[in-house]
Amino acid sequence: MSPNRQPISLDEALADLGPERASEDFTRRVLDGLAHRRHSRMAGLSRRRVATLATLAAIGLALGFWLRSHPAVEPAVQESSARLLRLEYLSLQSEVATLRSLAAQPPPVFYLGGDSQIDLVLDLGQSGFEPPTLDIRPVAADRQGVEPQGRRIH
Repeated sequence: MSPNRQPISLDEALADLGPERASEDFTRRVLDGLAHRRHSRMAGLSRRRVATLATLAAIGLALGFWLRSHPAVEPAVQESSARLLRLEYLSLQSEVATLRSLAAQPPPVFYLGGDSQIDLVLDLGQSGFEPPTLDIRPVAADRQGVEPQGRRIH
């Protein structure tokens, strides 16, 4: 293409060709071709396709006969199974309600004992044991408030 020529659009190129006249036997040839296709549809099937279709038909028939010989589960069995499932569902629902009510209650606190100076209580609501930040001193063996040689437990 030379640099000073503009590209021609497809519509313009087709318009330049002019009308084409069909041959006199065009319609007859098209109709004959369509009739030939209709008659040769079965001829287009290969032996492999015919064998596959026959195998699928045989499997379908066998499955149909098997389903007829094995009836579905009886309605009485279905009804008893549904009743058992409902009972199990209600039981689980009541257990969940019980667990939710227990979780809503405050955690229990147990009294472990003590003396005139201290009471020991175990709170099950605490998430973990955190040692106190204050110094802990052992009680004097003679209970007269004498600290044994100034030792401290940290």
